[in-house]
Amino acid sequence: MIISVFPNLNNNGVCDLAVNVVNKLISGGAEVYVPEEHKDIFVDTKAKFEIFDKAMSICDCAIAIGGDGTTLNIAKKAAFLGKPALGINAGRLGFMSGLERDELGLLAKLINNDYIIDERLMLKATIERGGKVISSHHCLNDIVVSRGDFARLIDVSITCDGRNVSNMRSDGVIISTPTGSTAYSMAAGGPVVSPEADCIIETPICPHSLMDRSIIFSSDKELIITANNDQNNSPIMTVDGQEAVNLAPDCEIHIKTSDIKTKLIKLKPENFYEILNKKIIERRV
Repeated sequence: MIISVFPNLNNNGVCDLAVNVVNKLISGGAEVYVPEEHKDIFVDTKAKFEIFDKAMSICDCAIAIGGDGTTLNIAKKAAFLGKPALGINAGRLGFMSGLERDELGLLAKLINNDYIIDERLMLKATIERGGKVISSHHCLNDIVVSRGDFARLIDVSITCDGRNVSNMRSDGVIISTPTGSTAYSMAAGGPVVSPEADCIIETPICPHSLMDRSIIFSSDKELIITANNDQNNSPIMTVDGQEAVNLAPDCEIHIKTSDIKTKLIKLKPENFYEILNKKIIERRV
């Protein structure tokens, strides 16, 4: 098996953890690749080195070492190539991670193909202006339309199947997948949804109303969002907290289920509700 390891070396303790992971994989019989930019860290291992894109394209599966942001980033890139990904938690929460740093003995199951693939729904957002496509983006967690640099409310309009859903003044709106329901959407008061559900979640951000609440749409729906502000403060669309796009007043954001699904590797028998209790509920008690 060919496994490529992608560590986020900006996190504390990741270097030692990543070297340990690579050595365990190699000793178990895997052929391991690491991005060549990290060659100095892994020079004493038997890992092979390639540029990032090549390391991703040649592997059977990808391992991300870091926090949830690292796992999300690597899992999305792997998804476009139809490859599964495993997250090893070296961050704070690690809700998307399949392993903790003290569970590396389970990597033997990965090498022996003894694992389950957990497919996660993704969303596609297409920005259109005057009927022309400006750009397209895919998300695993959420698409956020929010106010610009100033603390001023924006006007957000949402339609579904050509019918009006909501017109609100707010700081913005979060359109989330079930995977992203435990991220920003939950922090904004949205529902927690099992990733087994196929749906799209809309959650307002600080709406100037007592009535605006989250709405859950079936996954076959397409939402169209427009957002307007004054001329000195353009709204912004952010995808998975990583890509930010300034929105012109006449832009429309078309959001629907992506044809691509993220494939997360599960090596443990825990289900979503057990992970939810361990990672979020019990930590806050």
